[in-house]
Amino acid sequence: MELNKWIENIGGVELAGKLSPAGIQAVASLLGEKPRTVLSWYRQERIPSFAAGCNIIIKSRKAVDWNGIYSPFAVNLLKVGKENAGA
Repeated sequence: MELNKWIENIGGVELAGKLSPAGIQAVASLLGEKPRTVLSWYRQERIPSFAAGCNIIIKSRKAVDWNGIYSPFAVNLLKVGKENAGA
């Protein structure tokens, strides 16, 4: 499962992309992170550290794996790389 989908499941999102402050807080509390940190992952503004990735896998009971955490970020980096190569 991708990290954002798991965050939405834990945060109780009714519509994808519509995460409430209470939902962010619930995920942050579960992971022992600041709400702003979780929100930055959700918006793909920051990539979780290795230690945070390990914690996500453990706390999600392996519902989220390494691919679920880092693949969405890799796809965005590849898109940016292609755009910059064409410029």
